[in-house]
Amino acid sequence: MTGPRTRKKSTARPVGAEKLSLQEFIPYKLAVAANRLSQSIGSLFEQKYGIQMPEWRILMALHSCGPLAPNEVVEHTSMDKARVSRAQRKLVELELVTPSADPRDGRRLVLFLTRKGTDMCDSIVPEARQTETWLLSVLSGSEREMLDRVLSRLLERSRETRQPNEQETTAIDSEGGRQ
Repeated sequence: MTGPRTRKKSTARPVGAEKLSLQEFIPYKLAVAANRLSQSIGSLFEQKYGIQMPEWRILMALHSCGPLAPNEVVEHTSMDKARVSRAQRKLVELELVTPSADPRDGRRLVLFLTRKGTDMCDSIVPEARQTETWLLSVLSGSEREMLDRVLSRLLERSRETRQPNEQETTAIDSEGGRQ
């Protein structure tokens, strides 16, 4: 007679489940590439200008778009409100940004670049472009154009994932439904 049977734990995945190879998963590759680039650019800006990536993103958003309300900065930079708030406070302390009432709506706070902030942005832009040129130098001209088009389309699609309830409301409104 044999002893009691013991069940071995099954290591098999459920039927239909497949293993995800991160090295082949495009969202993972995009995230890793973006993080590595941000870290390398971020260390340059931290060493040379004393600012970190969140501050740089806010400065560049203001430099490119003009004065923005903090919630607009959140949208333009894709950073969360808390990170924008911390970075905004640091930029104000460094006298690179100043908050002020919106000239069109005095109830709304808007962030403006100071002269010092504008000067810093003007000196950062060529270095950012140089880093971009180095990064993209491994691609042909047509590959760079394709990458730009593909990333633009992916960014557009990613906006759909961030506001599903708003899209449903818009779809209902366009169909003559209630709001």
